[in-house]
Amino acid sequence: MRRSRWTDRLRRPALAAVYFLVLTPVGWCVRRVRDPLRRSWRASAVTYWDHS
Repeated sequence: MRRSRWTDRLRRPALAAVYFLVLTPVGWCVRRVRDPLRRSWRASAVTYWDHS
């Protein structure tokens, strides 16, 4: 089945709208709930040096 010209013209703006209106706020909410890099401050730690 052949796609119309309008479908080809609207595909990128529609994907950009989905990204910025759906995925970006979801990512912000996930970061507010938990820290994906585990960058929390540990007061009991003697050092933060990583010996790996």
